[in-house]
Amino acid sequence: MNSLSRHLKPIVKLELKLGNTVSRIDEPGGTDCPMAVVFSRPLHFYEIRKELVLSKVIEKWENRDAHYDLEAGFACRETGHIVAGPFRW
Repeated sequence: MNSLSRHLKPIVKLELKLGNTVSRIDEPGGTDCPMAVVFSRPLHFYEIRKELVLSKVIEKWENRDAHYDLEAGFACRETGHIVAGPFRW
């Protein structure tokens, strides 16, 4: 996980602090994603927005394609890396 985008590392650190656990790390995480860090529970979006100042290269990301795991999180436009968890309905 050392090669994860420096812009996404604070999100991972906060999720771990809040008790979420990493379910898996996919390398590659998909066609346009060299690395995906996937948590076992949904991300704490409220706490992330409240406690962190996210870089302008970070954007909210969602996968609603039922052919894949339904996930939501953040993507780095600079590296293509993603941090996500199960989609919260």
